Amino acid sequence: MTRRAREIETLFLSMFAALPLYFTYVISFASLIVFHLFMAGIVLRVALGKSPELLPARLMRWVAIAYVPFYVLDAAVLSRSAIAASTHLVLFIAAYQPIEAVHRTNQAQRLLTAALIFIASLATSTHITIVLFVLAFAYLMFRQLMDVSHLETVRSVGRQYAEAPTGRPAAFYLGGAILIGALLFPMLPRLRNPLVRGFLSPLPGSSTALSETINLNEQRNTPADTTVVARVWMDRDTQSFFTPVRLRGTIYDRYVRGEWQQSLRGLREVLPEDGTFTIARPQGVRRGATVQLRPQKGKLFLPVGTYAITGVNNLYEGPTREAYHSYQDGALNLSVQMAFKAEPLRLARLSMSGYPISPAVETLAHSVVGNETRPERQAALIEQYMVRNFRYMASPATGTPITLEQFLLRDRAGHCEYFAAGMVALMNALGVPARIAGGFYGGRANPLTGYYAIRREDAHAWTEVWDGTRWVTFDATPPSLRPGATEANPIRLYLAAISDWLTFFWDRYVLTFGLTDQIDLFTDGMEWVRGQWASLRGQLSVAARNLLTPRFGTLVAVLIVASGLMVYLTRRRRLFDRLAAYLAAQGIEVGPSMTMEDALRLLRAENPEAARELEPLVALYEEEEFSATRDPERKRTLKRMLAELRT
Repeated sequence: MTRRAREIETLFLSMFAALPLYFTYVISFASLIVFHLFMAGIVLRVALGKSPELLPARLMRWVAIAYVPFYVLDAAVLSRSAIAASTHLVLFIAAYQPIEAVHRTNQAQRLLTAALIFIASLATSTHITIVLFVLAFAYLMFRQLMDVSHLETVRSVGRQYAEAPTGRPAAFYLGGAILIGALLFPMLPRLRNPLVRGFLSPLPGSSTALSETINLNEQRNTPADTTVVARVWMDRDTQSFFTPVRLRGTIYDRYVRGEWQQSLRGLREVLPEDGTFTIARPQGVRRGATVQLRPQKGKLFLPVGTYAITGVNNLYEGPTREAYHSYQDGALNLSVQMAFKAEPLRLARLSMSGYPISPAVETLAHSVVGNETRPERQAALIEQYMVRNFRYMASPATGTPITLEQFLLRDRAGHCEYFAAGMVALMNALGVPARIAGGFYGGRANPLTGYYAIRREDAHAWTEVWDGTRWVTFDATPPSLRPGATEANPIRLYLAAISDWLTFFWDRYVLTFGLTDQIDLFTDGMEWVRGQWASLRGQLSVAARNLLTPRFGTLVAVLIVASGLMVYLTRRRRLFDRLAAYLAAQGIEVGPSMTMEDALRLLRAENPEAARELEPLVALYEEEEFSATRDPERKRTLKRMLAELRT
């Protein structure tokens, strides 16, 4: 690669490092566009064979001096953020350094600046696609570092030499870094990063059924936001009883001055028993599920019918009615037990919502239920009436909010909060306590992993009616118009499932992989080691019992004797072979029936001088082989003499 191409790659590295900042909103688009346009101008000049001085170096130095007080102004007034101001500063340094490089070598400093921009981009990015960015940047950085090493070597030796290829080595280093990083990742200390929110972020207060109050006099809508707020795992048996999924988090049971509000009850700690928090009494069919979520300001969104929870360190009921909070960091993986009928542990004082019932609304309620007096049956009749005769609209046709009275008696069209509040009003008109429940509904089933992904756009409101012993769920919103009811292309659904699974894996095991997960991993590892050791001990115990049998002892004794005899014969043959090899070198071939004495006699006839040198070794050999006692020192002497003789 030529020096010009290398310089262009260096400039491109800084530009590439800043690309994720367009999507993280750490700094303004204008700042990034100015930076990239300036750097593109430098790249163009270098590509044309000109100096990178888009602006004169002297002018840039004065700008750099002026930037010191500007940084303080930027942090305090313009950006109002030390992070944004520091990012602006690093981008300015990256634009200044190529011009400074004309007058002094600063390649290493330029790479450091590019790395700082990369860190700013990485620290504020949470989407899984950042992995591709990291791999590309790391590959280019390795290439640049090898170039810097080459230049430093040239400078130190004082002469030019051919530059080695950098593509394959960079890929090799990148692969090694990935392997080391993957192995170390589970063991690295976890530090809280306020910039990385993980797979969940705070729920917006303006979302339908998620705000503190419901005011139908204000324009409201459900944002088309696909951010996942929870994932719910259910087996097939559970799905048949507890789907569509409803995650309830808020109860609106009072109507005050035009708003549906939550009743305050104070914060009460729920004490666990054997690690399980019981919040209701189960009746009927019971099943279990797993819910992964991050508490929103501590609030938990739990499946309707939940009566027991495990997987949290603490649990509080309140401060509003039937709202549950858990104050611990990170994503939670809850195991919940659900019942088809769940009765409250503490029966609160029941009353009507306080919505002013007009004679027309009361007449409508009685006309729908007729002579029916059972609350649950009355609620079912009203639900069916509204599903058949009312239309769902995200906003009224007039574009302005309508009153609940207008919704029930005139327009008969509105969003889910109108349906929920309208049913409450009709039930109250019959003297039956009812309330609005807010949370999330439906979700999208992921066929690859078996969970339901609940998103912000699944926010929903429905009605709960008191049947005399418990609150029963009803939903007057037409089923075909509830969240998630729209049919989608099967291919698009499958691709979305793959994308969601990848995002889940990234969120769960990278972004939100915390200290608790490390402890669980260590505990599971220790349990695995303990289990393997117990299994090995059992196998050794069985083997030891088998070793104590007489037959096995006889076999071992025979093997020991045979092994000893083989070693003895091998060692004898080894000394004989060494002497025979020496004799062969002297022209005397030692046959299979010859002794060393026979071979020595032949050697005396052929080479008397060599025979005289060999005589002491043959005598020592025969003494060693045919002596009744073994002398280790004699054997060592014989081996040493043989070695010296060969030398």
